[in-house]
Amino acid sequence: MQSRTEQLNQLFDEWENTIPEYKGKFVKDGILNEQLYETVSPKILFITKEPNNPEQKSGDFRTWWKDRIVDSFTYRLAEWSYGLLNNFPEYDEIWKEIQRSHNAIQQVAFMNIKKIGGGANAEYTNMMEHVKMNFDFLNRQIEIISPDIIILGTTWDELRNELFPNIKNNWVKSGYDVDIIKHNNIKMIDFYHPSARTAPAASYSLLQNIILSDKFK
Repeated sequence: MQSRTEQLNQLFDEWENTIPEYKGKFVKDGILNEQLYETVSPKILFITKEPNNPEQKSGDFRTWWKDRIVDSFTYRLAEWSYGLLNNFPEYDEIWKEIQRSHNAIQQVAFMNIKKIGGGANAEYTNMMEHVKMNFDFLNRQIEIISPDIIILGTTWDELRNELFPNIKNNWVKSGYDVDIIKHNNIKMIDFYHPSARTAPAASYSLLQNIILSDKFK
């Protein structure tokens, strides 16, 4: 039986070979460390828009993030991962030992909607084209990852709804000005993008409040 990572790699090969625009530029993502991912509960998947990779070089987030946390984007994901998997200790406690947060991000999954690089700011029309083009592949990737919780950082409701069209009218308010939903036994949070200009401790605390809220439970 194939591992999840083997299934994802096979999917990525098919994906890159199907879409001419992606050939030679494909940026892989998915489960960062399958051995660790299988040991944790809940299983977390972060979904964002596109790699910040203007030169459109091919690559793999699973390799890039293997040994270190590289930028503020990754720092936010590491903090949120640590909170989600460790009952949200005080924010200041996380960085007393930086290795804790690096270990946490290794225990989750991460994927972009667009599989080739863009600039620092994703362009709306371009992203809508890619979510439509990638729809079947994206849903196959989510199915392989099989998360318990999905944290969306897709920014626009239209992008979210294009990815999950069957539930676009079913989202509800969490009580914290953030939409939530449960679909096919997966709880989903339409959260901030990790690079959003929000104080790190504030976004961490907001995510904590949503996760612990009665509506989310």
